Amino acid sequence: MNASGSVRQVSEEEGSARAGRNRPARASAYCALAAVAALGNLAGPAGWLNPGIFVGMAFLCALVAVIAGHLGRFRGRGLGGEGRGLALAGLVTGWVVLLVCLVLLLAVVGVIAGLTLLVDSA
Repeated sequence: MNASGSVRQVSEEEGSARAGRNRPARASAYCALAAVAALGNLAGPAGWLNPGIFVGMAFLCALVAVIAGHLGRFRGRGLGGEGRGLALAGLVTGWVVLLVCLVLLLAVVGVIAGLTLLVDSA
């Protein structure tokens, strides 16, 4: 209600401007940025104390970024292309971070397997 006591009618332009937001695209970009930041923590001293936490956090954030990126691309199609580029950026970054997490996991498994071979042969 406004000052005169009448109910304010939302104009058609305001309604379409509010509905035009592509929230999954923004969520994809934010989660992809968080995943990159989590992997960036591995470069500092805190990341080497327990790297599994940061790699796991990066994996989860990247997974959310990929899912939200696909949703954002789909929703952007219905909104006339709004947010599709942002969703694509989050989508690509999410897939790259997932690939990096997979490589890090394989490296850790390889180191553990190599150490077990060294211990068994001694």
